[in-house]
Amino acid sequence: MEWQQMTGFQSPCAEYAEKRLSLDQKYFSHPSSMFVMKLMSSYEIFSLQKNDHLVIDRSLHPKDGDLVVAIISSEFKVAKLSLHSGKKILLPYNVVINENCEDDFIWGVISSLHRGLLHDRTR
Repeated sequence: MEWQQMTGFQSPCAEYAEKRLSLDQKYFSHPSSMFVMKLMSSYEIFSLQKNDHLVIDRSLHPKDGDLVVAIISSEFKVAKLSLHSGKKILLPYNVVINENCEDDFIWGVISSLHRGLLHDRTR
């Protein structure tokens, strides 16, 4: 329950009041195609740490240099998409993607990263 003081006058600052911050509106531009994944291991090559939360947007078309979540050997892996000599390669795994089976490998594009600053307090 919010407490409000009734004075009869609106605050002069009321026109500058901001809306409540909604992380859903800020980070989820396509809610039906976006997912959050928690990393269970570090990817030092991409400066990703264990327990980071990745926001993955499956509606984005992957471009050269994008970090993506790919399915490699039946496991989700973080990889960087590289276009080299007309071929799409997932680094550091050196997996070449054929045009026919691109959807089988790239699951989604990583759109943002969220990292906790405090150590795990459940201990």
